[in-house]
Amino acid sequence: MGPEVVGRSASNEGSEMSMVSEAKPESSELRADVPRPGRLRSLLTKCAVLAIVVLFNLVALEVGLRAIGRYRIDNSEGYFERGGISYLLKKNVNKDVRWPTMSFTVCTSDLGFRVKAPGRQVVGDKPYYVALGASDVFGNGLNYEETFVGILDEKLERNGMDVVNMGVAGHHLQEQVALFKQFVSSRPPPRAVILFFNPLLIGGFDDNHENVVVKRGDLFPQDKWRVALLRKTLSNSSAAYCFFRDSIRSLQRRFSKREEFALSFYIEKFSTKHPIRTPERSKDFLQNLDEFEQYVRGLKAELIYVYCPPAGGFLINDLKAKGKVDPASVDTQFFVDLVQGHAQSRGLRFINLEPPVQERYDKGEKLNFDSDGHYNGPTSQLVGDYLYKMLAPVDTTALNQSP
Repeated sequence: MGPEVVGRSASNEGSEMSMVSEAKPESSELRADVPRPGRLRSLLTKCAVLAIVVLFNLVALEVGLRAIGRYRIDNSEGYFERGGISYLLKKNVNKDVRWPTMSFTVCTSDLGFRVKAPGRQVVGDKPYYVALGASDVFGNGLNYEETFVGILDEKLERNGMDVVNMGVAGHHLQEQVALFKQFVSSRPPPRAVILFFNPLLIGGFDDNHENVVVKRGDLFPQDKWRVALLRKTLSNSSAAYCFFRDSIRSLQRRFSKREEFALSFYIEKFSTKHPIRTPERSKDFLQNLDEFEQYVRGLKAELIYVYCPPAGGFLINDLKAKGKVDPASVDTQFFVDLVQGHAQSRGLRFINLEPPVQERYDKGEKLNFDSDGHYNGPTSQLVGDYLYKMLAPVDTTALNQSP
């Protein structure tokens, strides 16, 4: 019994040893797949060297771009603040604005309205006009004296009158009306109130930007403001970031099939299915106008309606005529007819800016900035001259003289 047991045990021992020895190569292969400390250190070193090289190049690019003045870095805050029923312009602002396709300076007075230079704005010593509207009246992309309101202001000054530009980019009808009422409640009333209409101001007349927040003087969507603020901060702080941003945008414009500015945006605003075209919404809009008209009459001031056509509307009409846009899907005439018909029914003066701007478009002259639908300098000059022609007071002295 004993020897047999011992023999079997030895045999089993040998088998187990054999199994262990056969398993060793497999374990060695598994260990070979695991990065060794030396290899890991080498990988980390290479990554560190790459990061240093990239950082060095970014710093060199930043320094170079700033040295040649390619980008003017300005980390100051924007020119908006919370106020009114949504947001307003800050007071006494002097802000250089540099966008990819335009550069301009925004100055505001101590009253918070756009002017040629910051400082005290005296209102009421002379007869004055008030201009109400959105970004077209504010004059996106242009210095104040180049905007059509600024041009009108300069011309009317020769006639002994002032113009107060209350236009705020992005504002809709109710926001502008509230701003005007707040201002005039403690001041002499104006001679006239000029209300500039466009499809955005009409279509969103009661959209008071409840979903917009103001951070560091700029406007952001309430649900995405953190990412947007980060991008804005980078663009205000880093020339290298601006370089890569503009390069990407340039490539997108070159290879994208989109129009040079967001044509789809205007197709949506001029759509025959836009909610403002429903009888209920149109009625609400006109009721808002009736209430404002009654308020202005109480001030013994004249109310003048002006339709300011967006540049995109002329392109839409052109594409319709060429059969590239479904004529049944868009209608640029609706907004003109809506305001003009109402003005005529109430005995109000109405000025349509379409004819002079259409004439410029028909000559093949560019109306707007690259990649932006706002009027460029020459178009704004044309509109300002036309407004003065329509609004300048008539000198009746010569008319009353005997021949």
